[in-house]
Amino acid sequence: MRNILKLNLLIISFMFCITLSNAQNRRGEYNMFGIKLGGALFDIKTDNFTTSSDFGFIGGLATRGNFYNNWDIQFGINLGNNNLKIQGRETLASEPEYINYSLLNAQVHLLFGYKIIGNQRNMRSDFKLTFETGPVLMINGKMKYGNARYDLYRIDGTNLTAEQIQDVNGINFNGLVGLSMGMERFRVFGHYQYGFNNILSKLNKVDGNTESFKGNVNLIQFGVLFYF
Repeated sequence: MRNILKLNLLIISFMFCITLSNAQNRRGEYNMFGIKLGGALFDIKTDNFTTSSDFGFIGGLATRGNFYNNWDIQFGINLGNNNLKIQGRETLASEPEYINYSLLNAQVHLLFGYKIIGNQRNMRSDFKLTFETGPVLMINGKMKYGNARYDLYRIDGTNLTAEQIQDVNGINFNGLVGLSMGMERFRVFGHYQYGFNNILSKLNKVDGNTESFKGNVNLIQFGVLFYF
């Protein structure tokens, strides 16, 4: 049932982007459809255990069009695989080691961009530099690791096992800031996202837990956008 709900949310989100794109095409001075490819550096900011960020990937679709004066607006959906490492031990006497987790996710974003350079009254240029900010809805599954030998590893700083911390919050809300630069049909981008809600809230309901878990998404995304 949970997987069906997440699939429905993804379909609704995608249709929402298409609908807004069509409306934007009617109202804006121009409208571009693009493909996004890039990488991601993901972490969870928490005091409950030791983490280390790791690289993943993203791909997606986006539209961009004029909004008001020097502002443009973007709608899009990304699919990605976020990775991070969490420190654990096989026994209390064992040396600590990092366990590699992956988190499949989809993101729907609404971004407003201020044109620092390009298509302005006072600074027209073929080169574009845009400051971008806006909200992001992230829908994800459980954190997974690839080796069953970690099932009973204890996560440092907690009384939970590596298996027990997999079920994190499935719907998360992030804020994004960043820059994009390039030409009209080709941009490179770098964005930072911070999670407003507690992605570890479900761990507080795990049987046998005695800790109060709190963690926020920290995510850097970078890559290229090709517009048509």
